[in-house]
Amino acid sequence: MTLLEIEGLRTQFPTDRGVVHAVDGVDLTVESGEIVGLVGESGSGKSVLAQSVLGIVDAPGQIAGGDVRLDGESLLEKGEAELRELRGGRVSMVFQDPMNSLNPTLTVGEQIAETVRLHQDVDESVSLPAEVKRKILGAARDGEAWRRAIEMLEAVQIPEPAARARDYPHEFSGGMRQRAMIAMALACEPDLLIADEPTTALDVTIQAQILDELRDLKDAFDTSVLFITHDLAVVAELCDRVAVMYAGEIVERGPADELFADPRHPYTQGLIASTPRLDDPEADVRPIEGYVPDLIDIPYACHFAPRCPESTRECFERDPDFRPVGGDGHEAACLRRGPGGDRP
Repeated sequence: MTLLEIEGLRTQFPTDRGVVHAVDGVDLTVESGEIVGLVGESGSGKSVLAQSVLGIVDAPGQIAGGDVRLDGESLLEKGEAELRELRGGRVSMVFQDPMNSLNPTLTVGEQIAETVRLHQDVDESVSLPAEVKRKILGAARDGEAWRRAIEMLEAVQIPEPAARARDYPHEFSGGMRQRAMIAMALACEPDLLIADEPTTALDVTIQAQILDELRDLKDAFDTSVLFITHDLAVVAELCDRVAVMYAGEIVERGPADELFADPRHPYTQGLIASTPRLDDPEADVRPIEGYVPDLIDIPYACHFAPRCPESTRECFERDPDFRPVGGDGHEAACLRRGPGGDRP
């Protein structure tokens, strides 16, 4: 069953030089119980897409078209009060930098407990006087929200969770802060977790541990995951399906194993060819020539055409529609790709 459906989404930022088309007509779905990877270079629009889903695009950015539906219900038609209720409840997000996402003046346990109070029926006040009192005196250690916070820290393998819940973010290591962010995001057992580059700043050992925990927690809490990253190895290891994003557009999508075994869009092929391989250290690493285009009024139809070694005049003039390039929903938006691999 489809949980999240993004259809024709366009998010724009007006500037003095023109309109930045950060997300330009994106279609993407996340099914219940699956992990979908969204991958692409920095500046491709991945984070803006995630912010658009949650309705937290920074001004002057605005959603200019399309729709975002959760269980068939449009999120773009909801008011701010409804979206606040949804964020942290049915949909949660893990951000890239936990040090800037956690409140340095509150203990980690209290921040998780606060999320529980806001979105779960635990019979604990969320009024301003109650919050101020908790900030001054600390959370009630026998409250249901506090107990839930300790349970979540234990779920993400924080050692001595009851004691560490009383610590402040600066007393946690980078890996532990990221685990705390995941604990907070999953505290209300959301239907959808959006993870935006959650392991980028971590060393590879901690990164592997957190990926394993994410997979286990997805199963334990029956949560779907939209995992955003530029790291192809992470996507290949973790995700069921993958969408490749370039210059505000999705250019290829399909099952992770098939897409990595047989990438069909020239951009996806370039990404994989530019990634060092641990299983073949002697393999050539070939960078993609050129640069990501300025997203202000791109004049050519295929955004990748100027960097593509296979592009023709038609690629600059004709919009590339998605077409099947393999089995089980493997598609690429490329005029030179069809079921047989070359121009259909």
